Amino acid sequence: MKEDFEQRISELVLEGKTLVDTLRKSRSGFEYYVPNARTVEYQKWLGSTVNLLKLIDQPYGIFVTESTRLFNENTTSSIMSHVVQKMYGILTSAQDEWQRGFLRKVEFIVIADAYDDFLDHASIYHKGNKKIESAVLASTVLEDTIKKIAQKHNVDSKGKSLEPLIDELVKEGIITQVKGKRIKGFAGVRNHALHAEWDEFDIKDVGQLISGVRELIENFL
Repeated sequence: MKEDFEQRISELVLEGKTLVDTLRKSRSGFEYYVPNARTVEYQKWLGSTVNLLKLIDQPYGIFVTESTRLFNENTTSSIMSHVVQKMYGILTSAQDEWQRGFLRKVEFIVIADAYDDFLDHASIYHKGNKKIESAVLASTVLEDTIKKIAQKHNVDSKGKSLEPLIDELVKEGIITQVKGKRIKGFAGVRNHALHAEWDEFDIKDVGQLISGVRELIENFL
């Protein structure tokens, strides 16, 4: 999968260079708007670039934030040339960071996708009012997610149960104290579920667990 991402980045960089060079070689240099005849071509590249950056960067990373802001600048039917230029700059910068290993590791992208699938199943059970099934699935994902977050930030999780590991993540500044307390609340539901203490939580608690775990995956993996 790493090769797939690298290939796609290279393809978009090459395509972007061609589009920027085309604007540069236009009769009057960089014009304010992309020629209407090529709007679809440029829009396609912009959309694909933003989508890729969302896959390889953190949800609130600089590349996602800036590319999304630029993309949203096109409020008319025409595309402004400076948007294309700046987006190309963002993409080439992201490619450089990717090659140096400073963006999301592919293994965590794959893991996040797999966890999302499990949570989708948990959500289906939850909507069907199946408290036990949804709680067990979501609880498993919670524990694995915390361990993967620790692994990502080089925090040793070996031999540590869930709550001490959460404390360690707070201590290292990876998650805030407030978020740590909230996660411990989810861990409480998880503990009851794994010990078959079904009367200690309700379907609403499971819904909050699922939402909380999904938020962890989106923000930390």
